[in-house]
Amino acid sequence: MSGDNPKKTRKISPKQFQPIEIVEVAKIFDSLFGVPVWRRKDPLDELIVTILSQNTNDRNRDHAYTRLRSAFSTWNDVLCAPVIEIEEAIRPAGLSNQKSKSIKNALEWVERHFGELSLKNLVELDNDEAITLLTSQKGIGVKTAAVLLAFSLDRDLCPVDTHVHRIAIRLGWVEEKATAEKTFYALRSLMPNGQAASFHLNLLKFGRTICTARSPKCKECPLRDRCLYLTKVNKPGKL
Repeated sequence: MSGDNPKKTRKISPKQFQPIEIVEVAKIFDSLFGVPVWRRKDPLDELIVTILSQNTNDRNRDHAYTRLRSAFSTWNDVLCAPVIEIEEAIRPAGLSNQKSKSIKNALEWVERHFGELSLKNLVELDNDEAITLLTSQKGIGVKTAAVLLAFSLDRDLCPVDTHVHRIAIRLGWVEEKATAEKTFYALRSLMPNGQAASFHLNLLKFGRTICTARSPKCKECPLRDRCLYLTKVNKPGKL
């Protein structure tokens, strides 16, 4: 990465580095990207969408979800269908063999635990109780549980996916070896009240457009002077 001469702040060693506060980054992102808005989904719909989203992009996820809802009129129809038919419907999402089983298992568990194909009773649980309950089921991880709670039940949570995890490490909010799950819990107490879900969406935009996994656009980054990643990769005369 070549470009302008480095500023003094880029000569700070990783040991001297002080991470920028999340509340400050949230303000910068709101100015850069705007305050996100989203349409709230039914919790069970959100669960299925999130399972489909694992290890794929939004376009493939949405295509698979549309095919699933076109093939089956209700979630009960999905529950009663052979796994192979679910697998065929969701094939565009990738890992359809695995995800079809996860969807089937999730629906079986929801009906068994709640007595109906609905997750509306999650409103009675606090965040930690709901996350513990949801993640007790195979195929539902902390990220999936957090997405469900944040975007269907308006919980003040910031799910940690691959983009959020990468950015948290690069900005020094968590250690480089921290798992996504540990990162989720580490960031919870640092989030500005009432902004965790919208901050998550702006982190996604930032991770997809600027702080990409490969060849990040550091010259365009509004956080470049407060980035731990740059203190590690920069050499004199390089940005």
